[in-house]
Amino acid sequence: MTVGHKQHVVPQMMIRRFAGEDGKLSELQKSTLTIGKRRRAPKGVLFIDDFYADNFGNFDDELVTPVEQKFARFYPLIADEGKPVPLSGEGGAALIDWIAAMLVRTRAHAVFSQTVAQKKGSVGGVLWQLFPSVMTNIARIQWFSECQDLLSRPKMRWKIKTFCDADIVVLTDHPVCQTNGLGVGGQVTIVPLSKHRVLFGGQQEAVDRCNFRIEELNTFLAGYAECSVFAADSASLEIVSRNLRGEGLIGTPEWCANARRPFFGLSDRVKDWQLPADLDTSQWWKQTKDSYGETRLPKRRSNGVQKANAE
Repeated sequence: MTVGHKQHVVPQMMIRRFAGEDGKLSELQKSTLTIGKRRRAPKGVLFIDDFYADNFGNFDDELVTPVEQKFARFYPLIADEGKPVPLSGEGGAALIDWIAAMLVRTRAHAVFSQTVAQKKGSVGGVLWQLFPSVMTNIARIQWFSECQDLLSRPKMRWKIKTFCDADIVVLTDHPVCQTNGLGVGGQVTIVPLSKHRVLFGGQQEAVDRCNFRIEELNTFLAGYAECSVFAADSASLEIVSRNLRGEGLIGTPEWCANARRPFFGLSDRVKDWQLPADLDTSQWWKQTKDSYGETRLPKRRSNGVQKANAE
């Protein structure tokens, strides 16, 4: 039997920063809200064989690994130091690229893109059925560039929150996520950096309201998971499990029901969307990006991937 190439959907350098003193993590299975008894090492979790390969190339080799390697030099400065070191120039650009890659590398983006294409019933929907891996990676590359563009614009503000030692941040199979944009100031990009530190990005008003208690944050992050939630200790996962069951003080019964579904039930909600016939989605997206200021990206390179010049 041919063994596939192990590819982590969450990088090991990130997983290690959420492990306990023994270097391992406990796991909450979201579908059953049960916590496994065996603690897991970073190299043995959050991977899928040949996850990024398609008929023509490998998204891991072409984009994910180079982005990780570039950011690896700067990751400790914002995640491990007692006081985060501000990044600018090359470090800032590496951070933006890494966040953009994290937003597209898990199954969430592929599921969302395929659902949208099939809902439209266009040629794209047929191509997704015939060549799912190819279309997945095409969508990843395109949205990676869009995320670079948005996240590097001048009105995008960033804030790091460091929690106390007793507060443990969870890590999921879709760790970097974005809010729905309905709150004051619009959408917030949430980037867990370590088991005690989280980065928030958005317009100033949005970032200012990011004062989550650890219980609120962890339950929200778990809601965006597909299958698995990890933490340095099982006690933190017990609290998440209780809240997702609707037995805590987080969210309404309807909110908890959605949070128990994969990716907050996003795929199912997309199927039910009724978009106005006259809505120009490309124009809407351009206006959204322009609300963060003018683009800082150079012209698109031939392979469709852009290099951010973030400060």
